[in-house]
Amino acid sequence: MKFFITAAILSITVPFTLADFLPSLLNAAPTSSDVKERITPPANATVYDVWYAKGRRVYQCNPEKTGFQHWYTVQTHALLYPTKGEQAPFDVDGKEIGQMAAAPLNPEHQEANPIDTTPVIYSYKDGSWLGTGRPVATTTKEEGRVERGDSVHLDDHFATVSKSSTDGYLSHAKYIVRLGSTDGVVPPPDHCTQKGMIVSKPFSAYFMFYTDAEGINQVEEEEKEWERMVREYTPEKLAAVEKQKMEAAESYAPKPAVQEEEAPKPAVQEEEAPKPAAQEEEAPKPAAQEQAANPEAPAASEGTV
Repeated sequence: MKFFITAAILSITVPFTLADFLPSLLNAAPTSSDVKERITPPANATVYDVWYAKGRRVYQCNPEKTGFQHWYTVQTHALLYPTKGEQAPFDVDGKEIGQMAAAPLNPEHQEANPIDTTPVIYSYKDGSWLGTGRPVATTTKEEGRVERGDSVHLDDHFATVSKSSTDGYLSHAKYIVRLGSTDGVVPPPDHCTQKGMIVSKPFSAYFMFYTDAEGINQVEEEEKEWERMVREYTPEKLAAVEKQKMEAAESYAPKPAVQEEEAPKPAVQEEEAPKPAAQEEEAPKPAAQEQAANPEAPAASEGTV
């Protein structure tokens, strides 16, 4: 009897719990065929990449803000991993290609309000980034809820890119679909009993990036350029290029002038120049000559007898 009761309960709860969770996505990335019609981007949009995200969502209890028990999403952060050409598990250390983060940015609100004040920012390893706001459509619960989804997993949803970098891989994305989330849901309302209480919950999900035909062409060209850069700009090749630059700079640099040996001075310059006549000391003249030259001078005294 217990078996039948349990089976009946599971038949009701499991479909609800897994309403947006696709078990097939545990070991494989989703494709456009996995996206429900309700959250499918426009017909002219095409998936150009799918990333796996693994991180945490932080909820804060603020029962006095709106007069009832309520949790606010105050922080979301996850590392992003490639799925193209990869096999599960995708979250391998060293293979991170970017990150996603969400936090309240509206200065007019003291507390976070995910509906209006929490943009989600995605960044890629080439420096490009994009931002999305509130989801345009979701697959669970009614519209307008602060937190959508069932009691176990986050919902699937569709969001429009509202801002992005001017170039780079993510600059071409127009829409994002979140699919196959696990865990991360808001805690039960009756657990929000202490103002400021923090709950950090792990979560994972797939993020599908869509663009238009022009974006597809640009992405293909940029992928070729990126692959070329990866091949050419290895540490060894960069070091070789720097060495060549240094050698080239040294070859073109002016060589210091060689100090020439001092040429021997001419013999005339080596002889000491004669002093001016006025500066030459006169040689002492004999007494007789001196007397003849100066007759008025008294004769030298002779010795007395």
